[in-house]
Amino acid sequence: MTFHSELSIVIGVATRRTPFQRRLRRLFGEAGWRPVLQEDGGAVPECDVLVIDIDRLRDIRDRVPTLAVTSETVALDLVPGTVDVRAIVDRDDLDGSFLNAVHEIASGHGWISPTLVRSLLRPPSPADSPAHRAVAATPYPARLTAREREVVALVTSGLNNGEIAATLHVAESTVKFHVSNILHKTGCRDRSQLTAHARALVPRTA
Repeated sequence: MTFHSELSIVIGVATRRTPFQRRLRRLFGEAGWRPVLQEDGGAVPECDVLVIDIDRLRDIRDRVPTLAVTSETVALDLVPGTVDVRAIVDRDDLDGSFLNAVHEIASGHGWISPTLVRSLLRPPSPADSPAHRAVAATPYPARLTAREREVVALVTSGLNNGEIAATLHVAESTVKFHVSNILHKTGCRDRSQLTAHARALVPRTA
């Protein structure tokens, strides 16, 4: 997608993953904007629009117009009221979503990735329970991605592949791919063993 804006925008990029930072720097530069990367351990750069991981929002001290990036179902309790979040985009979205989000923010508007709208509007489900979140946050012996941890939590909640696909707003084939990778990484034979394995790792509370 070709996108070029006449708006002169300085964009602070404060996301963790280097490949993703490179993608955003290229994308914003091609749009005619000036991306400024956050140095390792450094302060959030001065900018017109800040792009940052949603779980790092509490690190922001200034009310700069912000684009929050998430890689899983949006948790609104991760968005503190002291931060000027004007857009939320899924990390896996196409380039156009990031460009549209920044353009709308700079124009004084807001933007929500279409892939996230249903998760923001849907009523609470078992996937929103404290038990689900505990499983999703559990550090597994194998290195699972954030999305894979989310899938494990949903499997542990008793959802089948179709229900998981509907919850995450992805194709059922994508869920099957994630489950296959998870079983391989954890060394589990099947979903039942994965569920038992995941529940055993969740810290018990008094």
